[in-house]
Parts: sequence; structure tokens; C-alpha cells
Amino acid sequence: MRLSILIIILLSSSALFAQRHSLEGVWQGVIYQQGTKVKDGNALWMEIQVNEKNGTLSGASRVESPYKEYFAYKPLKGKVLSDSSIHFDEVNIRKKKESGQYIWCTNIGDLTYDKETGYLEGKWYSEECKREAGRIILYRSKYELSKTDTNTLYHSWFDNFVGDLRRGWPAYYVRDAEMRNFEFVPVYFDHDMDVLKEGFHDYLKQMVAIVKSHSDLRIKIIGHTDSNGTDAYNIDLSQRRADRVKQFLVDQGLRPDRVVIEFRGERDPATSNATKKGKSLNRRVDFEFI
Repeated sequence: MRLSILIIILLSSSALFAQRHSLEGVWQGVIYQQGTKVKDGNALWMEIQVNEKNGTLSGASRVESPYKEYFAYKPLKGKVLSDSSIHFDEVNIRKKKESGQYIWCTNIGDLTYDKETGYLEGKWYSEECKREAGRIILYRSKYELSKTDTNTLYHSWFDNFVGDLRRGWPAYYVRDAEMRNFEFVPVYFDHDMDVLKEGFHDYLKQMVAIVKSHSDLRIKIIGHTDSNGTDAYNIDLSQRRADRVKQFLVDQGLRPDRVVIEFRGERDPATSNATKKGKSLNRRVDFEFI
């Protein structure tokens, strides 16, 4: 009995620290001063390591001036506040390159992970540089933080990230998960009609948001009909249905060149046309990401 209780306690402790470890690793993003715009900030990298025994953290941060050679590399310490929050304190500046315009200071701050956006963000302030304060927004990085005079990455990513924030987009891995988990459902039409029903508008708007948040993603629209009518008529009707849906997507701000349409008439039924219910399920538009 005592052995079972001990095992449960150990497993519970392991699970707790596993949650804390979700913040470990390298994060990259932007640090900017209060009262300024995100685009006027600096590139920031933060490497976080958690001590399992006492919930403290260590690591390093690196701030870089976008498209310039100025940088500062700083060891940091801190503690885990919860499974999604940390407090950090940059210890000193171990290595730097600065000028009269770019003077680096050590900072203190609190960051919280938002699972909806995928960002680790919060406030910072500097005791070394008095009255300086602002915000930090980071996303999980696939790269290592540079500890040399060489920049961690080319800074084109910085402009892309600022653009993502301006559009209100979550982190790229959150967007990828949304795309992978997006459940396609057909848009159905009444008999011999190409009128898009209002009940499908919200669903199509969600689709637009996903496509717009991926620069290399397009949507294919495939129009269908039931077996009523001639083959030529049904080909035309399926095209009109696909065109109707495409126009709605374009009206929501999706560029026309990111939408591809196909129209198959009655040739690709979802189910048998032998019943009234079957025909209603075949009067549809299907979708796929390409």
C-alpha cells in the first residue's frame, strides 16, 4: 500500500514538471518599448531551462537590432510561476555590440504562455536603464540561439512576424494545427438552384481565415449536382454553384488566384441518387486545401 502511494506521488510530481517543461527551449520574437509600435522594436531570442528540483529557471537571452550588427547576449535566471508563466531576470551582458543609438540594458519581466495564440508574452522593465519598460511577444523557435557575434538568423523573419501580429494571427504552429484539424463539410444547395444559403456563411469565413493565414495555401472548390437533368445542364449548374461559393470567398477578402474551382455535374455523387435524401446530399460543393 505504501509503495503504491509513493509511486502515485512520484508520477504526480513528474507530470507537474512535465507541464513546466512545456516552456523550455528557444523562443524568438520581438521586444519593444512602451509607447512605441511593434515594428520599431528589436528581435529577441530567449533560451529557457527549468530546474526540476526547485522550479527555478536559467538560460540566456539575445537581443538584436533588425538588419544591423548590434546585439547583446545575456545570461538569465528566474523561476516558474505556474505551468504557463515565468519570471525572468537578465543577470548581466556577457557579450555585445552597440553604438550611441543602440545601448543595451538588462531587463526583468514576467511572461505567460497563451495556448490560443501560441505566444509567450508579457511585460518587461529595466532597473539598469531607468524608466524603460515595454512588452515582449515570443513564439517557439526551431533554431538555436547564437552566442557569438553572428546573428541567429537573417532578419527577414522579423518583418514576417510583425506582419502576423498586425493581422492578429496566432503563431505559425497554431495556424498549422488549425489547418490540419479543420473539418471539411459540403455546402448544400436546393434543387436546381445555385443560391448560397446563409447558414454556411460562418463556416466559409472560417475557411477564409485559415487560407489567408498561410501564404502558400489555396482552396479547391468542387461543384456537384444530383442526377436530374441532362449531363450538359448539370455540368453548367455545378459550375455555377462552385462560382457562387468562390465569389463569397473573394468577397471575404480572399484573392481570386488562391481559389481553384472544378465542376463535375452528376458524375461524382456522394451517395445514390435513387432516393430523395440521396439527391439532396449530391447537390453540393466540396472543398480541399491544396
